[in-house]
Amino acid sequence: MIWVGLTVLAILAGAALYASLPKSTGHGSRARRVTFAALPVIAALGLYAMLGSPTLPARPYAERAGERNLAAAAAVADNATDPDFQTDQQIRRLLDQIVVSLEVNPRNLQGWVALARGSLRLGNIERAVAAFAQAYALSGHNPLLAIEYADTRITAQDGQIDNTSRDLVLHALGQMPNHLLARYYYGMMLKQNGKPDQALRVLGDLYRDLPKDDPLGNATASEIKALQSDADTAINAD
Repeated sequence: MIWVGLTVLAILAGAALYASLPKSTGHGSRARRVTFAALPVIAALGLYAMLGSPTLPARPYAERAGERNLAAAAAVADNATDPDFQTDQQIRRLLDQIVVSLEVNPRNLQGWVALARGSLRLGNIERAVAAFAQAYALSGHNPLLAIEYADTRITAQDGQIDNTSRDLVLHALGQMPNHLLARYYYGMMLKQNGKPDQALRVLGDLYRDLPKDDPLGNATASEIKALQSDADTAINAD
């Protein structure tokens, strides 16, 4: 169902772009308008196809399977022997097309989302943060994009949750109180704000609610262990 929705949105974006392009006489001119308007549709759907499901991941970006470490991605970006080289090259070409289409139609929501996710795949996290900011604003503050935007900002800041990320997490949690990744970042926010007991409760409740073998489980268990160790150290010190 989500693919149907994305296809419809992409087609509508292409239609809007077609209507916004300057008109001139001649069959060739019309064909060029149709071709140019189709670029964001083809590029966005092609990028989603290469990156996998466009649904929100269930764990922090740095730990997602199938997405390489940012430093490693940068190191092999121009290495033809890297197994992901050809896919990366295809993504770069698609992103170039999306950038061109966004210059003409900067209100193409799916174009900004595709640019953000493709930039993450290539290790360009600064562009990903900027693209998610645009997508989040255009979406009318969609809660799913809020947590994905927050996830990217937190990754860019080496796990630190700043005020903007905090507001994004709280907004997402207010709209989706059972969202696993939002709950995880809420627990991390409490930890960083010097509230270890509350953080331990939030993460403990989250861990009990996680399905078996959920990809968020390892990160949550690790944080619980660290918090419990700190609590035991504090008790022994007393």
